[in-house]
Parts: sequence; C-alpha cells; structure tokens
Amino acid sequence: MEKAEEKVQDALNLNHPEERTGANPTLAGNQNQPYHAAHNDAQTPDNFGDLEKEPRPHPIERRQTGIDIKGAESEFAELQREFSRQSQRISRQHTRQSAQKGTHDVEKAVSSGSSEEGEPFDLEDTLRGNKQLEEDSGIKGKKIGVIWDKLTVRGIGGVKNYQPTFPDAFVSFLNVPGTLMSLFGLGGKGKEVNILQDFRGVVKPGEMVLVLGRPGSGCTTFLKVLSNQRFGYTGIDGDVTYGPFSAKDFEKRYRGEAVYCQEDDIHHPTLTVGQTLGFGLDTKVPGNRPGGVSKNEFKNKVVDMLLRMFNIEHTKNTIVGNPFVRGISGGERKRVSIAEMMITGAAVCSHDNSTRGLDASTALDYAKSLRVLTNIYHQTTFVSLYQASENIYNQFDKVLVIDEGRQVYFGPVKEARAYFEGLGFLEKPRQTTPDYLTGCTDRFEREYKEGRGPENAPSTPESLAEAFNKSTYAAKLDTEMAQYREVVKEEQHVFEDFKTAVIQGKRHAPKKSVYSIPYHLQVWALMQRQFILKWQDRFSLVVSWVTSILIAIILGTVWLQLPQTSAGAFTRGGLLFISLLFNAFQAFGELASTMLGRPIINKHRAYAFHRPSALWIAQIVVDLAFAAAQILLFSIIVYFMCGLVLDAGAFFTFFLMIISGYLAMTLFFRTVGCLCPDFDYAMKFAAVIITLFVLTSGYLIQWQSEQVWLRWIFYVNALGTFVKDTILEARVICETLC
Repeated sequence: MEKAEEKVQDALNLNHPEERTGANPTLAGNQNQPYHAAHNDAQTPDNFGDLEKEPRPHPIERRQTGIDIKGAESEFAELQREFSRQSQRISRQHTRQSAQKGTHDVEKAVSSGSSEEGEPFDLEDTLRGNKQLEEDSGIKGKKIGVIWDKLTVRGIGGVKNYQPTFPDAFVSFLNVPGTLMSLFGLGGKGKEVNILQDFRGVVKPGEMVLVLGRPGSGCTTFLKVLSNQRFGYTGIDGDVTYGPFSAKDFEKRYRGEAVYCQEDDIHHPTLTVGQTLGFGLDTKVPGNRPGGVSKNEFKNKVVDMLLRMFNIEHTKNTIVGNPFVRGISGGERKRVSIAEMMITGAAVCSHDNSTRGLDASTALDYAKSLRVLTNIYHQTTFVSLYQASENIYNQFDKVLVIDEGRQVYFGPVKEARAYFEGLGFLEKPRQTTPDYLTGCTDRFEREYKEGRGPENAPSTPESLAEAFNKSTYAAKLDTEMAQYREVVKEEQHVFEDFKTAVIQGKRHAPKKSVYSIPYHLQVWALMQRQFILKWQDRFSLVVSWVTSILIAIILGTVWLQLPQTSAGAFTRGGLLFISLLFNAFQAFGELASTMLGRPIINKHRAYAFHRPSALWIAQIVVDLAFAAAQILLFSIIVYFMCGLVLDAGAFFTFFLMIISGYLAMTLFFRTVGCLCPDFDYAMKFAAVIITLFVLTSGYLIQWQSEQVWLRWIFYVNALGTFVKDTILEARVICETLC
C-alpha cells in the first residue's frame, strides 16, 4: 500500500512539475506574492492588444509543455491495476476470515449453482440422470405436439362497468329483481366479439414458442385455449389437436397433460413453500417410480430439486403468504407457482408472464431451465413474456406476435426482426428484439423507414395479418403443418408410449381416470392439508376459541342456575336457542374462505390434483374435529353453569344438536360461496336467507302461528329441525322436573 500511495503522489505532481523541479523560478521565488504580482507582465494594459493578436490554439490540440502526458497516463493505468490487486487481496482475506468465523449473510439467497452444503447443482446433469433412471426402469416418455388451424375465440365485450357510489350501495341492496336477473344472467349483456381470429400454427415436441403482444391483445386467451381451458368463452371455432387427439378427447382422458400457469400467484397463504409443493406431489407421485424409491423419498427428492432449481431453498419452511399475510417475496411466490405447475409433469405447458416479479438474472435462469426441461423431456412449451431480454429471446425456437387478436407473425425467432423490417418498419438496432416486435404492433411506438408510412406499409392488425398470410413464412407454415400431420399418422408408436406413460404415472387410480390417485387418497391428502391450514392459521383459531369461551361464560352468567320449576321453561328454551344460534353463526367465516379458495380449486382441478367434491368431504371431517373440541368446551360451561338437567343423555343430545347445526350452516355458507359470482351477491343472499332462517326456525314465530304460504321455509331451514328438537327436549325436561 505504501508503494501505491507513492505512485498516487507522483501522479498528482505531474500536473504541477514546477513544484517538484522548480521549472518556474518566478513562481518558486515569489510564492508569498499575490497572483497578479507574479504575472505583472501579462496584466499590464499595454499588453492587452498583443494578447488579442496572438492566435488561439485549437481546443483539441495539446500544447507542448514539459509534462509527459503519455507517461502520466501509463503510470495512472499502472496505479489502477495496483489498486485492483490490493482490493482483490483484501477481499479474499475478508472472505477467508468470515468462513473461519462461520458468519453468513442471512439476507443472501443460496446460489443456484450450489446448495447450502456447498455441493454444486447442475440442472441439466440432474435431469438427464433422472431421465436415464426412468428409461432404465421402463418408464415411457410423453411427447406430443399441438396443431391449431383456423382458431377463432369469441367472448363478451363492450360491457360498461360503473364505479358504485355510496347511495348505489343502498339502491343495489334493495333492487332484488335486478340482483336476481344478474344472478341468472338475464340482465344487460355486451356484444360478442372475436378475441382471437384465424390463428394457425404447429409446435412439435421439444420446441419452445414465445408469445408476444401488447396487454389486451389476446396472449392469455391463446395460452388458455391451447392448454384446453375453454370455460368463460362464448364460442371457440377451428381445430386444436394434440397429436392424434382432439381437444374434446384430450380433456376427457388427459386433462392434466396440458396445463396453464396463470399470471397471478394464488396459493393458500398459511402453508409453507414445502407444504404447498408437497401437497401437489402427494397427488402426483407416480406408481412406477425410477430406481424403485419409496413415495416419501421421491417426494422429498423432487421438492429439493425444484427449490434448488429456482434458488429458493431458504424459503422451504416459510409460509407463502399473500397481500394480507406476510410471507415470501413476490418473486419467490412466482417461482413457487412455476414449481407447482412443473409437478404435474405435463406434456404441454403454457406460462403466462411468468417472469413478473423476477429480476433479470433470475428470469434468464428461469428461461434456461425451461429450455433444459423442454430439450430433455421433449415438452411442448408456450411462454408469454413482457419486456423479455435478448438472451431470454434467444432461448426460444419460434415466436408468435399478436396484434389485437390477429396473428401477424409466427415463425423462427431469428427471422422475425428481419421480417418486420422488410415490411417497412424502421430498424432499431439498440432495441431488444421482443420490444421491437411488440412495438411494431403499437401505433404510438412504431416508426417507418424513410419513404414508408401507413399509406404504403401495414398499419392495422388486419393489414399486418394479411401481409403475413401473403408472405413466404405463411407458406412454410402450411407445409410444416401438413408434414406434421403426416408424421402423426405414421408414428403411432409414439402416442402409444404417451398412453403407456400416462398409465404408469397413476398410483392405484383407474386407467380411464384423469387423476393420478383414487378418490379416497385424494380425500386423505386433502384432509392432511386442511388440518395444516386450520392449525397454522393461529390467529383465527385463537380468536374463535376466545370468543366461544367468553360467550359461554356470559350466557352461563346471565342464565345462572335456572329454576327447576315451570318459571324457567321459556327461559330454558331461549338459552338453548341462543346456544345453537351462536355456534351456527360461527360458520359464517366459511363464506369468505370459500370465495377466496375457488381460484385455487379451479387451478388444482385443471392440474388434475383432486376432485372438488373430495375437498368438501375433507373439509367436513377436519372441521368436525376442530369444532367438536370447541363446542364441547362451550357446552360444558353453558350446560353446568345454567343448571340444566344432570343427565348424560340430555347433555350429549344438547352437544349433538349444536354440532349438527354448526355443520349444517357450514355447508350452507359454502354452498352460497360456490353459487354466487362475487362477495357483493354472496353477502346480500346470505343476509336475507339468515334472517328468514332465524324468523322461521320455530322459536321467534312458532310454526302454527306462521302464515300458510311461509311455512314451507321451515322444512328447508337448516336451523328449524334442530330448534324443534332442542325446544322439545326442554319441554320434556321441564315436564320431568315439574
């Protein structure tokens, strides 16, 4: 370091050689004089005219001085190298000291190239090893391509949605006919529009397609339709075939083999990352496993591989979270969504803007991982990205450009830029190819070459689509589609292997089922997950228990030791009714959880994880276990503080009626959550029905006193039967005691 400091001082002295060598004796001898005194000759007025007559040197030319410019530059460069060597030496020493002390940056994620144990992780080698094990175990591969021809997708558009104001809340709540018309789809509708129009193309196994387009151009619709998710559209025309299978047959027999990873990350917030991926593997662990490993070994191996692949090993025991529950970061949550989709092992995968929330390096690693997976397992991959880098763009084989629902280019990625430049658009060599292609579809961003413009170059989605249909790329595409259709007819053994691979992936499930495990194993896996969800949601659990205990103490205090005479008959009935009503309304929280859980159920159904009905059964069993303990404590406090009859049969009848009412109302709220389109309708419907249930349950208005035309509600009332039984019990007890 001393030598480096000396060199710095020498370099600084180069700018003032007179201070070092005394080259200017005037200044050296008169250092204490003012500046104007040292330059007296140059300051006199008589010399001003001579100074103006002297020619000024060119600003770029260097004056000939006694300073060695080249020598100074070389010394400065040497100084930079010396500092770099010193910095690297200090950095290595600090690293060694930190390693000896065992310090670790807790905020820094583990590198994707190594694990926490320091073992290098190579994704390609790992996947190739797994593939070789599968082949040695006789497990077939799944290879299937996709052809779409004259694909047109229609939907409802042109609907005006107004932001409601405060008075609108009262008007809409009282507008019962309008609400009913909206629920049954009888209200005003928008007009039908073409979301996609006349799309055609082919993607063979082992190819990756990048889908580009502005937001709202139809990229998501294209990915969903190719993933065979057709609900929500008014009509789909054209042919989409998966190898030799039509879209209808593929949905019926191989639903989980074409999957779609949506842009929004929807998970159960209180599950950890390991539990989220573990549940998916519980429903997807194949029956025929490579190497003959057990189910748990296979599950742990795949989870660890996925976490290391996406560099999120450190989040395994952290809850996923959501915008309201603190958990992992948004980028990590996105990687969990991608990993969950990869668990399906599907042959056709569609990723919708899956790099949202990821940094540039992680997004590139993700694209490279898809490239490796596609190459090794011969998947058919579609990816929609916004603002992809050039390195990500080069990972793909083909690119599809969409402009307002029209296919304006589909072909090799290396020729797409030249194609649009040939149409008359201005070259922008400094702009990435994905941004350039997307910009050509934006009328506010695209620019034309000199002499070209909207009048003599494509400028609308229709003209761009027409230009593509007349190009050589469209002719090559038609030829490629015809050739692949011939390949599909000839290579039937490939699709027989596909069928065999699907059957090998099942674990005790029927061969014709789209699910990998039978119904009872789905219920068991869901019961385990539901128990974890209940147990890890500590806030809701504690609030529910504390509320139940407080209300039980209040009820026991208000009706403390009821009289054993006829004077306490009506009061005893009120106690039984409020006990039933409170615990029944404890299930009101199921309405919100059901509404929030619907997207997760739809996603898992599309992934062929489980049947929706299996979830209902699992929830009933787990809810019964948690509710039984809570209601038992409530019943003990209320029953014995209020001095009800000390008989085991009477106590357990009281306990059974409350549990039955709770389960009945739980199923009611879940049904409302499934039927209603949003929270607004669900709350309105639940508020009205609950009011009717309370009024017609037989306590406030007795059945014989109700209007004849209203009595039918008593028989469909979830509380009516239990109120009748509890009141009857109270009367029997009263008659026995009195």
